[in-house]
Amino acid sequence: MYQKVPRRGELLRLHRHDLGPAEQAAVLEVLQSGWLTRGPRTQEFEQAFAARVQAPHALGLNSCTAALHLALLCGGVGPGDEVIVPALTFAATANTVVHCGASPVFADVLPDSQCIDPQSVERLISPRTKAIVPVHYGGISCAMPALHALAERHGLFVSEDCAHAVETELNGRPVGVAGGSRFASYSFYATKNLITAEGGMLCCRDEADLERARVIGLHGMSRNAWKRYSGEGFQLYDIEAAGFKYNMFDIQAALGLVQLAKLDANHRRRCSLSALYGSILADDPRIEIPQADPHSLHAQHLMVVRLNQDWADSRSGLSRFEARNAVINGLREEMVESYVHYISLPGTRFYREQYGTDPADCPVALSVSERVISLPLYPGMADGDVEYCCSRLRAVLDGIS
Repeated sequence: MYQKVPRRGELLRLHRHDLGPAEQAAVLEVLQSGWLTRGPRTQEFEQAFAARVQAPHALGLNSCTAALHLALLCGGVGPGDEVIVPALTFAATANTVVHCGASPVFADVLPDSQCIDPQSVERLISPRTKAIVPVHYGGISCAMPALHALAERHGLFVSEDCAHAVETELNGRPVGVAGGSRFASYSFYATKNLITAEGGMLCCRDEADLERARVIGLHGMSRNAWKRYSGEGFQLYDIEAAGFKYNMFDIQAALGLVQLAKLDANHRRRCSLSALYGSILADDPRIEIPQADPHSLHAQHLMVVRLNQDWADSRSGLSRFEARNAVINGLREEMVESYVHYISLPGTRFYREQYGTDPADCPVALSVSERVISLPLYPGMADGDVEYCCSRLRAVLDGIS
């Protein structure tokens, strides 16, 4: 039974930035260089990041959303096409399909990993299907061999959403382009394992895709600003497409280079903290933790727990959704910040009204989305923070009848 411990005086945040003097110095150097937009730091970061994830080509962008969008455009996705995405993901995974004029088709997820279910994907493939966009949920690798086999059999391309998965590996290789996908998109948003405040990266297997993405991602211009003004000789640009303003800039890249150097040490700390969570919560039948493939390396981006379905269903007068929200509110009262990753997209208003989706079509994603809770996880946490969080979670669960 839970033993009462003093309540914290300060909120235990879901995430805290790991930014220090090295990042400050890197940004100041860029500010003093006279080159603020896309330039030498961005190119250096692209090369270093591509080496890290074993990708032939990388393009720095202002968000993972931009990367996902460019990947679909470069793959030829347009009106009349369908793209299969998981029901349990952030909105950008599906929204970018809509931005291409295509239709997102929602696949269910696996109950153990909460990643996209290949059998559900296979049932949804139609003559209109153009691509599959797997999401490595929380840093857990998807079942990529099965998804690649489906794509090859049906003439589709795979564009991996690696927003949570910079460190994720499967069978000893990084997920993404290194594993055989045509595209992989990464996020460096302020809460990610590697941050540039805002930012993203598109990795491509083929150079032609990289060059197409480079053009579309900078207004459709045939020559970017760096090449026009960097001393390589004047080059008058042309407009080859109605492109977008998606480029990364050197301040972001300077942060990214410092963060990249910290990535392994921070990942080791995340693994240690996640293991501590798991060991403390392992004997509580009310709590489940998503499981990764034993042949994979988990990026440990999110510390997700989910309420046991039978326990959640047995709370008097409360639905699963209400029981989960009561836990989140209770944790806040105990000075622990928590969150939900994610609601099931087929149940959201836009997709119900515009595409006629029904959350019941993806029952695992629906059930999971009503029970998941993300707990604090970041390298600067102390072991005692994890112990406090677990003790308060147990106390809150004890108080919900």
